Amino acid sequence: MSCAPAWVDRKILETDMAVETKGHSAISAVMRVKPPRRMHGLIVGVSFAVGLTFGATAGFAQIASDSAPATDETVEATTAEPAVTGSDGAETPEVLTTEATAQDAAQSDASQNADQEMVTPSGDATSAVVFMYHRFGEGEYPSTNITMEQFDQHVKELTSGPYTVMGVPQIVSALADGKGVPDRTIGITVDDAYRSVYEKAWPVFREHNLPFTVFVSTEQLDSGYANYMTWDMVRELSKAGVTIGGHSQNHAHLPDFDIDRVKAELANSAARFEEELGYVPEIFAYPYGEANGEVIAAVKEAGYRAAFGQQSGAMHTESDFMYLPRYALNEHYGAMDRFNLAANSLPLVVSDVTPADYTLTRNPPAFGFTLAEPAPSMNCYPSEGEPTMSRLGEERVEIRLDGPVSSGRWRINCTAMGPDSRWRWFGMLYTVP
Repeated sequence: MSCAPAWVDRKILETDMAVETKGHSAISAVMRVKPPRRMHGLIVGVSFAVGLTFGATAGFAQIASDSAPATDETVEATTAEPAVTGSDGAETPEVLTTEATAQDAAQSDASQNADQEMVTPSGDATSAVVFMYHRFGEGEYPSTNITMEQFDQHVKELTSGPYTVMGVPQIVSALADGKGVPDRTIGITVDDAYRSVYEKAWPVFREHNLPFTVFVSTEQLDSGYANYMTWDMVRELSKAGVTIGGHSQNHAHLPDFDIDRVKAELANSAARFEEELGYVPEIFAYPYGEANGEVIAAVKEAGYRAAFGQQSGAMHTESDFMYLPRYALNEHYGAMDRFNLAANSLPLVVSDVTPADYTLTRNPPAFGFTLAEPAPSMNCYPSEGEPTMSRLGEERVEIRLDGPVSSGRWRINCTAMGPDSRWRWFGMLYTVP
């Protein structure tokens, strides 16, 4: 039985898989907001590091060219995009610096976090969506860039739609503790600390009281590249309430390293954060979204309480909090139809996923999982390979490919229609040696 339903246009799926890094494809939205003035004062924090807020107190949810070498990290397309139902009822495929001292910053963060714990929004939902950006208004890097027009559309949707934008640390804390969050809760993350984040994105986030998290690879700042932020800029963001997260020292492919080198990457990065900011972040993002069992164990041992990959899907109370999903956004995959679809998505809850390790030891992979509840309409879409899906009863799903996949990254997305025409989504990203 083929995994792709009849309405899926194969050409569109192939297009989704065209943008690749290290031989793979990827992609990765959420908050109920009212106009900016009414949003002021509530807690918001969005990624996998600390929390952020724009206003008198940081970390609160708001309702309402000597540049670096060409290491442009590709934002890959999700090849398992569900359909969008048109107005005629037919299904069509979804293509798919003020310098602050380290002591002041640390004290400010501590007081903000304490306040934030008191006002975190609550609700009955057990899931949230987190979006991932990289660059803003840098058209020469379309695979990791979002145009300012697209960005403005995203912000308009988040600040006028039925969403609650929260700081990622608050989302992590609530869901990890089994507590509820408002329906359609959204978190915002930005990887790599490019200067366009400071110059173009931050003023917009600040104007609309939207919290976000920036994941920083310390060596990229230490090298002084003109297209990255400086430590003064990062200190300014941190003091203003923006969450700063860890992203390793050298933005390396961590599964390629022996474990001692991985630990050194984490330790050296932590030392630089302590020196420059006066604290070490609590949330981490794996460079390129790549990890394996040893890398994840090292990140947890280093003191991080949550970590994000780059696989698509909504995070929920039963997620692996050391390998959380995000929806990536770039010029090719930043259109509003896809943004809205992702922002409103729900988790497709599964267990007993195989392969269990996020770096493959068998190629082609034997992929499978157990559904928490029956999903008869579910389909799965790999970034490479022709899939055959077998259903063992109503719960167990096994997928086999017609041959080995390329070295680099391989991802698979499984979707099923949920309540209120909201798609349930489960995505996995595997590193292929």
